[in-house]
Amino acid sequence: MLIHKEVLIRKFAKQNKVPIVITFITGFCYNILTIMIPISIGKFYELSFGFSSHRLKAFKFIPYMDAVNFQDFLAFFFALVILRLLFEYLNRYGVALIGERFTKGLREILFANQLQITMPIYDNKGIGKYLLRYSGDLKSIQNYMKNGLIRFAQDTFLLIIVVVVIGCFDLYLGIIIAGCILISALLLWKINRVLYTISLDRRNKRSAMLSFVNTRLRSILALKAFNKYRPEENRFQKRSKNLYTVGKQYARIVALLQALIPAITYGMLGIIMLYIFNSSKNQNSTLEGASLLVLILLIISILPVLRRSLRVSIIWKLGNISFTKLADILNLPKENLLPFKNVKFHNENIIFKNVDFLHPNTKKLVFKDVNLLIHPNKTILIQGKSGSGKSTLLRLLLKLISPSSGSITFGNHDSDDLSEKTIRKNITIVSKDFPLYGRDVYEAIVYNRKEANKNKATLLLEHLQQHEDKKNRLYLDTKIGELACNLTSGQQKLIMYCRALLTQKPILILEEPLKELNNKTQELLLNLLKTLQSEKTFILLDDHHIKGFNINTIHYL
Repeated sequence: MLIHKEVLIRKFAKQNKVPIVITFITGFCYNILTIMIPISIGKFYELSFGFSSHRLKAFKFIPYMDAVNFQDFLAFFFALVILRLLFEYLNRYGVALIGERFTKGLREILFANQLQITMPIYDNKGIGKYLLRYSGDLKSIQNYMKNGLIRFAQDTFLLIIVVVVIGCFDLYLGIIIAGCILISALLLWKINRVLYTISLDRRNKRSAMLSFVNTRLRSILALKAFNKYRPEENRFQKRSKNLYTVGKQYARIVALLQALIPAITYGMLGIIMLYIFNSSKNQNSTLEGASLLVLILLIISILPVLRRSLRVSIIWKLGNISFTKLADILNLPKENLLPFKNVKFHNENIIFKNVDFLHPNTKKLVFKDVNLLIHPNKTILIQGKSGSGKSTLLRLLLKLISPSSGSITFGNHDSDDLSEKTIRKNITIVSKDFPLYGRDVYEAIVYNRKEANKNKATLLLEHLQQHEDKKNRLYLDTKIGELACNLTSGQQKLIMYCRALLTQKPILILEEPLKELNNKTQELLLNLLKTLQSEKTFILLDDHHIKGFNINTIHYL
C-alpha cells in the first residue's frame, strides 16, 4: 500500500487518541471562556451605569451572570481569567506536544525507511538529496499538524461560535461577518495556488543545493588537492543565483499575503463599524449600550484569530509539499520485503550461474556469464584487474544489488527468495567500501554494549595490536572521528577485522586482506585466519596471490 499524508495522519490519530481528545476539550473550554469574558464585561457595563440589556438576558444561564453586586461579578470575572489562563496553557502545551509526537514518529519512520532503501537508489541519487527531510520538511509538517489542523480546527470553532453569538445580538451583523470571512478565504485560496508552485520549486532548489554542499565538503581533500576552488565556487554561485531568483518570487507572493491579511481584517472592521454606526442612528435599532460594548469586544477578540485563520493556507501549502516529499521517500523500493528466515550457510555451496551485471546508470556491462562455485569451509581467491567487477561481485553476494540476468544460490535457496537480512546474517566483510562509523572504537565494532561483548572485543583488539606501536594503540573508548577519519588506514583495517570476526558469521569476505598492515601484523593475522579456515568460508578479493594462505580455488574475472 502506498503511503501518503492521510495514511500517516490517520495512523498517528489512532495511536494518540487520548492526548488529541484532551487537547480538543481544553481548546473547547479555552474558546468558550474567550467568548464569556467580553460577554461578562457587558454585565460590568450594566452594574456600573445602571442600564439593562435584554440581549444579555439570554446569557443568564451562565453562573454569576445575574450577579446583583459588583463584588460577586468581580470574583466571577477573575475566575474566568484564571480558568482561561489554565485552559489556554493546557491547550497550547497539548498542541505543541502533539506536534512533537507527530514529528518524532515521522522522524523515526523516515530514518528506518532510509536504512531499508535499496542501494541502486542511493547510487543513482546520492545521500545528500535526502538530508533536508530532517530539517525543513519535518518542521513544515510539524507546523501543518499544530497550526494547520489542530489550531485551525479550534480557531474555526471559535469563529463559528462568535459569529453565532454576534448573530444573537444582531442577525445582519453576523451575516456580514460570515460573508466577509468566506470572501476573504476564497481570495487567499486563489493566491495560494500560485504560491504552491513557487514554493515547490524553491524547496527543490534548496534540497539540491544542500546535496551539492554535502558532496563537495565530503570531497574536500580532492577539491583542495586539485585546486578546484574556483570551478566549484562558480557552480555554487550559479545554483545560489537560481535559488535567489525563485526566492524573490516566493518573497513577493508571501509579502502580498502578509500585507493583504491585515488589510482584509481592518477592511472587515471598517465594514462592521459602518454597519454599527448606521444602526445606532436608526431609532428601531436593537443595539443598546451594553450589547454594543459586547459586540465591539467580541469583534476585537476574534481579529487575531481571524488573521491567523487566513494565514493557514500558507501552512497548508508548505506542509503539503513536505508531506509529498516525505511520502516519495517512504514509497521508494526497499529491502527486506521478504520474511526473514533463520537459514544457516555453514555447509552450503554458493553458486553463480550465468550471472550478468549491467550497470544501471552507465549501461556498461561489468561482467557477463560468470559461473562460480564456492565450497563451504574452503577458501577462494577472486582475482581481476581494477574495474573487472570484484566490488560488484561483493555487492551481489550481499544482495546489495541484483544480477541483470542469471542466478545466485546459497545451497538450495535462490538469492531472490531470501531477504537481504537473511543473507547478511551469514556473511561478514572487511573492505574499505564499508566504512567504520560510531563515536569510538567500541561502537564501531559491536552491535550492542553488553559486558560479554566488551570482554571479547577487548581481547581481540589487544591480540591484533601486538605488533603495533604502543603509542598509537587503540582502545575501546578511543574516539575515531567521522567515518574513522582520526585513524590511519592500517588502524582502520584492524578495526574492520575486529568488527567482522566478532560477528562469528560463517562466510568472511576479505578485500585486499593484508594491505596497509605491517609485516608482523600480516603474519599474526594470517595465523589467526588459518585457525578459522576449517570452520568458515573465506572469499578473498585481491589483485595478487596471497602468500602463506591456504587457498583452495582461484577464480579470475
